[in-house]
Amino acid sequence: MTTATQRYLTDEQVAAYHRDGYLAVPRLIDADRIAELRRVTDAFLERSRATSRSDAIFDLDPRHTAAAPVLRRIKNPADNAPLYRWVAFESPILDVVSELLGESIRFHHSKLNLKGSHLGAPVEVHQDAAFYPHSNDDVLAVGLLLDDATAENGAMSVLPGSHLGPIHTHFDAQGRFVGCMRDEDIARLDRRGAVLLALPAGSIHVHHYRLVHWSAPNTSPGDRRLLINSYTAADAVSLVPDSTRSPLHGTLIRGTWPAVARRTNGDMPMPPDFSQGYTSIYELQQETLRG
Repeated sequence: MTTATQRYLTDEQVAAYHRDGYLAVPRLIDADRIAELRRVTDAFLERSRATSRSDAIFDLDPRHTAAAPVLRRIKNPADNAPLYRWVAFESPILDVVSELLGESIRFHHSKLNLKGSHLGAPVEVHQDAAFYPHSNDDVLAVGLLLDDATAENGAMSVLPGSHLGPIHTHFDAQGRFVGCMRDEDIARLDRRGAVLLALPAGSIHVHHYRLVHWSAPNTSPGDRRLLINSYTAADAVSLVPDSTRSPLHGTLIRGTWPAVARRTNGDMPMPPDFSQGYTSIYELQQETLRG
């Protein structure tokens, strides 16, 4: 196991994360490594031409064809390519996470969301905690931008401070888990303070798993690819079965194995049983369109 060798964050940045629920670090990963990550991702897209339905690796966009492949997500990328695993387990991202969560951290899951030019799907308003609640709230996700993120290509938006509020239901009125908040709950939020995380490639943004966030569709002529890795404090215990089916899930990356599980007081809404896995948030959120 590795240990942090330098500080990447100031005390002010750490305080801002705990206050606002998110943090951006521009150009954390160098341009050569990002170019290599793009090449690996392009190879996965090319490989998906032979796939006609979503499977354990590929979440296909409904418009996907062999002639014109369109992916919404590469599942568990850290399982499927050494460079993706380097990002999750060895890159400077681990130092940033340690500064926010403490010396002992575990890996939760990885995914790579792809928003193709003029095609990329939106992600509706949601909170990650609704999908994988834990015994305490030291759980976060780190997004590494493989492309510049802009308003036009669907950069992520966050609502600062919303991680200090409740975890809203992500079930619709018919009792279906649809992976997004209800319109009436969204209407009660003041989204005038939302922040668009428009950042250059190689940057990361970190968000608390209770933070309300979303992203618009990609209307630009370029791609917007976001490699996401989620981590927990080692003493944060998942309250639901693993849905990733990844052998890396729960791996202790740094520090020591906890002797006790730390708990946060209060009720927490539970999602359905995802122990058999699910395709993606995109598939779940389509339920809001199907009626």
